[in-house]
Amino acid sequence: MAHDGGLSRELTALRRGWGLETEGLRGRVGPLLSAWCELHRTKNDREARRVLRDAVEAAIKDFPEGDQLAVRFALCIEPGAQHPQLSDRVEVLRGRLRVAERTARRRIDRAFARLAAEIEAETQCDPAEPDPDKGWFVRRLKAVVQLDKPVPTLVEERLIVATRDGLSRISAQFTVPRTEDVRDAERHVAAGVQYGVRMGEPIREGQRHFRWLLDLPRPLDKGEQHSYALEFQVDDGLPIRSSYAFIPLVTCESCSVRVRFHPDRLPRVVWRLDKVPQSVLSDPPQPGAALPLDGTFEVKQDFVAPQLGYAYGIRWLPHP
Repeated sequence: MAHDGGLSRELTALRRGWGLETEGLRGRVGPLLSAWCELHRTKNDREARRVLRDAVEAAIKDFPEGDQLAVRFALCIEPGAQHPQLSDRVEVLRGRLRVAERTARRRIDRAFARLAAEIEAETQCDPAEPDPDKGWFVRRLKAVVQLDKPVPTLVEERLIVATRDGLSRISAQFTVPRTEDVRDAERHVAAGVQYGVRMGEPIREGQRHFRWLLDLPRPLDKGEQHSYALEFQVDDGLPIRSSYAFIPLVTCESCSVRVRFHPDRLPRVVWRLDKVPQSVLSDPPQPGAALPLDGTFEVKQDFVAPQLGYAYGIRWLPHP
């Protein structure tokens, strides 16, 4: 049931403090709620607040009036409910409904249980044609770029979490970005599985973008985790852009990026990419704070709660 799972916990956390009026709202919304209302399409807290408010209002439109008030007061979206603590809003709600405080709190809990059930029903996929891009999120991504091999190689290891029952197929995507000289050419990528999934044939989308369907060893129930690893090699002999950028297309809780350089081809400077708009990646490189290489000619960076649609990773200037 929805009220027994992560969705209920995310809704409970969201009504604490200032509710939807809290600062840093986008970082407080859990992955299930974020996927439900597609918060990755928002650019700031103001947009996220509007999208969440509209989604909640649509979900509770058929609730009894008292339950609608309970949700609005708890999330701090009802006029007159702008108080910094949930307990203050409960007190105002108690007066509006003319009930005891305990009854007001029970009304909130009941309304949120129904809200969680409504969201769960809305996000259920058609079992006949499940969308491999939905029904899961990434708990942890580990990306390793190996530039000391004959061809540039990337290994991506993911720990995913199912957000619906019966998840059996997901997707993977890989793009070879244009190089700094903006030359267009059809690229070739060899992809393989290290463990954890069965990979279908590549689906080419344009000259540089590839997509694969991945079958899991068995269907996952909601909340179950599964890890797998893929390897990609750009083996067409053409130059690659001197960067690795991870752009999350589904919710990702954390990721780490490691780049290993060849000892005979060390970069002039290496810097971090952190929440960079995708369009900026094609601009001439503008080095940030320099990152040192360790004794194995590697550099590693960690990222927490990367936002959907932005780039995170490592960029460098190669020696001539």
